[in-house]
This record gives sequence, structure tokens and C-alpha cells, in this order.
Amino acid sequence: MELSGLELRYIVNQINMTLKSGYYVSSVNSVTKNSFLFRLHHPIEKEVILMISTQGIWLTKLKFKSLEESTLLDHFRRELERSKIDSIEQIDNERIVIIKFSSLEGKQDILILEFFRDGNLILCDKDFQIISILNPVEVRHRILKIGLRYSPPPSRGTDVFNINLDLLQSLRTESAKDLEISRWIGRTMSLPKKFVEEIVHSANVEGKKLVDISDTDLSNIYASLNELVVNVSTGTNHTPVVISDKTGRYLEALPICPSNIDRVCAEELSVKKVSLYMEALDLVLSNNIISTGKNAQTGDIDKQVAALKHDIAEQEKAKDLVILKATEIRTLAAALMTYSYQQPIETSDSEPLRKLLDSKSASILSSKGIKYVKVADELVRLEPNVAKTASSLFTRAKEMERGGSSIEEAKDRLQLNIYKLKNQAESIHKKHIFVKQQREKQWYERYRWFITSDGFLAIGGRDASSNSAIIRKYLTEQDLVFHAEVHGSPFFIIKNGRTSISQTSLLEVAQATVSYSRAWKDGLSTADSYWVLPEQIKKGAPSGQYLPKGSFVIEGKRNYMKGNEIRLAAGVMFINNQYSFVCGPVDAVKEKSVLYSTLLPGGYDPMEITKKLKNELYRASTEAKYINQNEAGEDLSSYMKGISYDEIIMTLPAGKSKISQTTKGEAMLRAIPDLSIGKQKIGIDQESN
Repeated sequence: MELSGLELRYIVNQINMTLKSGYYVSSVNSVTKNSFLFRLHHPIEKEVILMISTQGIWLTKLKFKSLEESTLLDHFRRELERSKIDSIEQIDNERIVIIKFSSLEGKQDILILEFFRDGNLILCDKDFQIISILNPVEVRHRILKIGLRYSPPPSRGTDVFNINLDLLQSLRTESAKDLEISRWIGRTMSLPKKFVEEIVHSANVEGKKLVDISDTDLSNIYASLNELVVNVSTGTNHTPVVISDKTGRYLEALPICPSNIDRVCAEELSVKKVSLYMEALDLVLSNNIISTGKNAQTGDIDKQVAALKHDIAEQEKAKDLVILKATEIRTLAAALMTYSYQQPIETSDSEPLRKLLDSKSASILSSKGIKYVKVADELVRLEPNVAKTASSLFTRAKEMERGGSSIEEAKDRLQLNIYKLKNQAESIHKKHIFVKQQREKQWYERYRWFITSDGFLAIGGRDASSNSAIIRKYLTEQDLVFHAEVHGSPFFIIKNGRTSISQTSLLEVAQATVSYSRAWKDGLSTADSYWVLPEQIKKGAPSGQYLPKGSFVIEGKRNYMKGNEIRLAAGVMFINNQYSFVCGPVDAVKEKSVLYSTLLPGGYDPMEITKKLKNELYRASTEAKYINQNEAGEDLSSYMKGISYDEIIMTLPAGKSKISQTTKGEAMLRAIPDLSIGKQKIGIDQESN
């Protein structure tokens, strides 16, 4: 599938609607040598995965594994990671997209994506000077290589976004009258066949030539063209479908169901409706990329198979030659044996014998005083007795026939190697490179987080930087702030907790605050914490003093929570129609999770406890009768099997931990299908604290 300028306008519009100001590139990874995943972060919005490829640019929800390394990857990481996306624009109706980035230091970079012919990815500085390029270009109208300034190709066709009826009339006048109308529209507007067919069908001018088109027809064509352009580019009146062949291979993603749907079905192609055109593009283009990557992976295997097949062909030739020679030698030996019975007194070099040899394409020759029989280019010593010569020839024929059997065995071994290589290639093609939708992470998941028993969202810092971030970016006047009387304590915030909140939720956040502090690493059993109001947090140091990063001055009354038990639970929640791994105070995790394990300080290093925790919860998930699936159709045990160690370890406290028990959570027992985050409460009784 190739993207048209019209479809590209829709994609760019959708990406710009999704990427609100403030998104930056957190990481870049290659899928193939010409396809890259840009992971985009935002301080408060959800994470976005942008696929940038020579085949197109689109938002993806699929998980990928890297199939090939790319020469551009290091350049992208060095120049673009941690950079903010300033703009994404399409050049007119051309299949070219320009993305502008700016770094924290003020440096600007430009990434140019070309989606025609083989496609191209070009990284430039702010002046469009080429820093790196995937496919250098040297043609009549432009040269693109490192060090030169980027220049776009000549414009093709009329810009469908800036066309009017008068211009269309002028274009008709300038064109050949015998041209079929569909060809004229396609050439003039540079539109793909699929859209041209919709225009001529809607305007009721199918099969007509330009000479047959009246002014009314032209007006209808313009109206159909304009409607198609608006609908496709803006996403209006979309009825997106995915077209597949009878093997299930995705061929095309269309924003509107084709008018010739009956013909499509008659060609044994299947049509599948999807909710959004971006999802259809993600499905089709991602599969194209994976197919290309798999073919690249099996390229070496194909070369090995071709070489083995050539060897087998050579072995066949050698075997046929050996058998042919052995047959000729055996035929001569049989003739000599018969001759020896009929002429027992003849010498081995008599004239009658020479005539016999000549009739069998054989001859007698001498070398260093020794006589040989030459037959089928083989030399066998000529014995004084004809019968002995025949016996020697029989022996030679048998040796050659045994050699033919060895060749056959070698050929069988080669065939076995081909079979193994083909199975290897087949397994690569059958392997699912993306197996499920990429789970959309919420903004709070980059911090410590959990949901209290009363449904309040609590977030906490992981380190000095995130401590600073949650106070400076997310703290509002409706929140409560927690800190522990322990060195290395995180700040925790109860979102919207200033309104009515129960003692239960306060105790849960207090327990999380002390458990994620240095107290866990030191092996303490209890510790004290306190909470304050947002206006008590002073973000600047007093005059003449210095505050380390992640530290703040707290003024006024502190509401202490004494003797908080240092204990946590790690479990799986079903929230927002997807599974999430969470770690927090035991009662809160128990209340909201389907499975959980209780953790205590001491025992195993973080990686060891991560592995044990995953195994424990996976074992429990296979035994649990939990029917809820996430939006990708993934059940609980599949989620636990596929979760990464990184996703687990980032939720755990620093230091050693041990598992106390693993059991079903309250959400499992109640079969709760979903949860809400950050419920509003009314009022707060500070005196009770």
C-alpha cells in the first residue's frame, strides 16, 4: 500500500490533534532499517507511539520487536531524543512531511519524510543542511547527500487542496479531448485509482471521455472531488475498511468503503470494517513493515538454500556421469569376459582384441612401459590374461557405483539442510512480531502510584527529579501532600484529597510514603509520616539558603501519622479496560486488585524478587477463574506471562524484598470490571488527625 497526498493530509491532521504542545521524544528505536518507533512523552498527557517509516507516518498501538538495525538510529538518538516536537506539516498535496524539533539548549533539527518511490528519511539542521540521509539521491533535477541543502522534487499535478471550478475548466481545455475521464482526473490531480473511481462513480461519468463531458458533468466532478478531499483529509464521513486477500494478508486501508465493493468481493478479497481510519492504517502499514523485516531476516537463509540447491544439481550431474561411466566399463568387461571364453588362447594385445575394444569406444595405450585399457576416460591396467582384465574392469565399475551411492547420500544430507533452513524461514514468517496492542500508559504511571480504598489517586516521587516534578507540575490546591520523618522519603500527593477523605485513605498514603523511603532499605518495621496542605509547600529556598533538587520548605502545622507499618503489596488491577501492575499499601492494593503479593523488607535483590514475583503471580493467574479481558483480548495469565521485568521492578521499593503471601484480591472476588481514578470527596476533618 502506498499513501497518497490526500491520506497523508488526514494522518498529519490526526497526529497534530493528538500531539498537543509539550510532547518530546523520550526514545527512538528501529524496527527495520527504514522504520522507527518514536516514543513521545508529555508532562500530563498520555504517552504516544509514532511510527516513522519510508512507507508512511502514523500513530501505532502495536508492540514491535526490532528486526534490523539502521544506520540512521544513532543519528536519530543523538540529535532528536529529549527534543520537543514543534510542528508536523505536509508540503501542499505532496507526499512529503516535515517535522521540526527543538532541544532544551535551543538547537533545532528538521526531519523530512518522503513517501514516493522507495521513500526517504532525511535529517537536517535548522537551515535544511543534510546531516544524515537514508537513501542518497542523484538525479537530473536534484542531488541529496550529506552536507548539501535539501531541495524538494518538482511538484506533481494540481494541488487538490487549492482547486476551484474555473481552474478545473482551464485544465479541461488544455487536455487531449480523447482522454478517458478517469485517466484525466488521475493525471491532473495526481490521485490514486481508488479515489478516482469514487469520483467518477459519484459524478456519474464512468466510461466517458473528456470530449463527452459537459459543463454540468464538470461541475459534478468538481463537487465529487471537493467532497472526497474534505471527507478523506478531515476524517469526515469515514467508513474505514481493511481489504485482505484470501490468505489473510492485508492489502489496503481505505477511509471510505469502495463503491465497487461487489467487484472486490468477487475477486475473493475480504473487506473488514474498523472504527477509525488511523487504526486501519496502523494494521496494514505495520504488517507491511513486519513482512519487509521478515523478508530481510530470511534473505541470508534464501541465499543458503539457493547455494545448497546448486550443490545438489552439481551432485546430480556428478552421479549421472559416474553411473554412465560405470555402465560403459561394465559393458566392456562383460564383452571381454565373453571374448576370453571364445578365444582363450589369444594374447591380451592381439589384433582381434583391439578391434573389440574399438567397438566399445575403448583403446589400449601405454604409459611408462605399462599398458592400460582406456574406457569412459578411465584407465584400467591391461593384464596379460583377458579374463583378468575383465575382472579388473568389473572391480572398477563397482567402485564407481559405490561412489554414486556416496554422492546420493551427500545429496540427501543437502536436502535435509534445505528442509531445516526452509523450516527456519517459515518459523520467522509465522512468528508474531507485534502480538498485541501497545498499552497506553497514563501520565501518573511514570511515578509511584496507587488508588486508595476510597478511590483517590495517590502519586509519589521515585527520586529527586520526580519529587520535584510532582510538586511543581501536578500539585493543586485540592490535593494533600505527604512526607516521612525518614531520610530519603518521597513526596506523595493525594489528588483531590482536600475534600472529604477517610482516615483509611490517609493511613494508606502514609504507609506508602514510609515504605518507599529509606526505611525499607534499612529494614525498619515502622516509621512516622505527616501530611500538609499545598499552600504550606514553599518551592523556593529562604534568602541566602540552598535547597537540594527535590526538596521543599514546609511551613506551618504538620499532621502526623505515627507508627506506620512498613509493608507493601504488588498486584494486578483491571482499570480503564486494561491490566495494570501496581505496588502500594496492602489494603489499597488488596481492595482494587485481582491478584496480589504482600512484600516485606529484606530477602532478595530487586531483580531476584522481580523474577519471583512474576512467577508467583503468573502461577496464581493460571489457577484463577478471572474472565475479564483487556481491550486487546488478553486474559490475566497472558498479561502476567507477557509483562516485562522492567515494568515490575520500576514499581518496587529500593532495597531487598521478600514475598509474604500471594492471594486473590477483593476485585477478583467481586469481579469488578473497571475502576475510577481520582474520585471527588467533600470536606476534610483536620482535627481528627
